[in-house]
Amino acid sequence: MKDILFIKKVKEINDYLLIEKIKKVWKDPVWSAVIVFIITSIFSIRLCIILLILCVIFHFFFKKRNSRCGRISYIQDKALFKQIITKDLPESFIYDYLKNHDFGEPVSVDDLKALMDFEWIVDNPQYKFNNPRLEQIKSDLLSSIKSFKDYLLRNTTENEFGRLIISDFIRRDEEKFISYKKELHKWADDICKNYDELIRIMRAS
Repeated sequence: MKDILFIKKVKEINDYLLIEKIKKVWKDPVWSAVIVFIITSIFSIRLCIILLILCVIFHFFFKKRNSRCGRISYIQDKALFKQIITKDLPESFIYDYLKNHDFGEPVSVDDLKALMDFEWIVDNPQYKFNNPRLEQIKSDLLSSIKSFKDYLLRNTTENEFGRLIISDFIRRDEEKFISYKKELHKWADDICKNYDELIRIMRAS
């Protein structure tokens, strides 16, 4: 029993001396600064590790999220592209008709219905590509279609059979007639070039 009390007393004395040493060291400006630096460094390292872990987590989270959003955007663009080349401006119309038609001859309004309707279709806010490059090409395509249509309608009149007839003042003047055909074919070629570019970019993406 006495041994236990003695050991307890010694421990208390040692604890007291340790506390006094700590107080002494803490009162010393140099040692106190060293201790503060060590504590701060430990916490700083831990904080850096925590921040690094959080950065890695956020990086993978947003990368995965962006990848998913990119996939959705691509699927939407592909659906719109398919609608354009199969329904709104079919490849058969562009390559079989527009590219080969002689616009020095009367034109059926029904044959150009796809071009006439396309300008109104693209005004729909849903009718936009997520890919900025595709959207720019679509805008260029629309611009060339509008120029073609405006030039054609400005220089023709529709008869009772639904055919666009070149105005008399153009047909009777060979120079004007040649200039008219050349200009209209130029706009038709622009439509085909923009259409080709739309297909090329979409299939390459």
